[in-house]
Amino acid sequence: MSDQGLSIFEDEPEQGGSEDRTQVIPAVGEDSPGSSGSTSRSSSGTGGRTSGGQADPAASTAPVPTAPRHGTRPAPGQRPATVPPSFPTVRRGGYDSAVVDARVRQLVEERDQIAGELESTASRTSVLEAELSKVKADLAERDSPSYAGLGGRASAMLRLAEEEAAEVRETAEREAEEIIAQAHRDGDAIRADASREAEDMRTVQLKELDEARARTTADTEQERALARAEAADVRASAQRDADQLKLAAEQETTELRSSAQRHVEQARAAADREVTEARRALAVEKERLAREATDHHESTMAETKRLVVEAEQRASSAEERARQATEQATSYREGAQTEADALLSRARREAEQIVSSARTQAESISSTGLAEAERERNKVRAEVDRLRKRRDGITAQLASLAELVGKFSGDDSEDTDTDSQDD
Repeated sequence: MSDQGLSIFEDEPEQGGSEDRTQVIPAVGEDSPGSSGSTSRSSSGTGGRTSGGQADPAASTAPVPTAPRHGTRPAPGQRPATVPPSFPTVRRGGYDSAVVDARVRQLVEERDQIAGELESTASRTSVLEAELSKVKADLAERDSPSYAGLGGRASAMLRLAEEEAAEVRETAEREAEEIIAQAHRDGDAIRADASREAEDMRTVQLKELDEARARTTADTEQERALARAEAADVRASAQRDADQLKLAAEQETTELRSSAQRHVEQARAAADREVTEARRALAVEKERLAREATDHHESTMAETKRLVVEAEQRASSAEERARQATEQATSYREGAQTEADALLSRARREAEQIVSSARTQAESISSTGLAEAERERNKVRAEVDRLRKRRDGITAQLASLAELVGKFSGDDSEDTDTDSQDD
């Protein structure tokens, strides 16, 4: 603090008389110097004093400055109105997180502003306390000056100045104490307001969190219930589909089994008919071949016998002619012996040729019949082999159909076991 706020004494030379001027500058309230901060008093003789010789108290009364107000804070002791915010809701009844975050940031900024105001108030209080200490020190230095060399008038003026200085000092001390007390009260009120507001904010936030948690829990339970209901519907639908598929599979399996059974029976009946027909045809063919072979053998044997008989007859005739020739030769021994021998030889050769030819012809006829019979037998064997192969094919087809029926039966049994295990 400067020398302002102290009593400054100026001795000026008298013009038409001796005048002493005393100028008093207020010690505090520098913020408003124009309010009533300076008072000039001029006295001549006993000027500046009341009729009773006392100093005018109105001349030494300084205004009491008030504590500064920052922003739009409420007056000390007045609790700020805390209105619970109304947040817009979003889907499923919850608050919009962006709006809630913005509100939280705003509350944090207000808390920081209050803390800054508290620091500013504390700093200003410290400055005022330092200024008060400096004023007290300055007044203490000027507390007991020596006025022995001055005259009576100067002594009176000095006493008056001392009285005014004492009043000013007391007023300044009182005002400073009031300012400090007011600053402490303002700081306490601001701290209390900040604490209450922080507690209100914390309560509101906790309430909002509890409400959000309750809504979240309710939404979660609702979603779980919906999920359970949907899962139950899905399971029921899947069960219905499985039952329908199972029923359709059973019906299709039954139809396939019936169709396969019909095909098997039809194929077995056809095979039986074909086998019976083949057997009948084979029996007829065998009978025909046997009959033909018998007829051919009989005809061959008859032809052979006929040829043999003819040969024997021709041989007998030849022998008869030979005998006759022999007889003639005997009768003509001498002349016809050679002719008889020749005739006998020729007859024998002729008989042998006839017999040989008959045998050859019989053998040829017999071999031809045997070859034809062999060809017929081979043909019958080929037909029998063909019928046997066809029977084997029909048997294999019947086995395939039986295996298919068994496979369907096995699939049905496996499906039944699987269904029983699932149940």
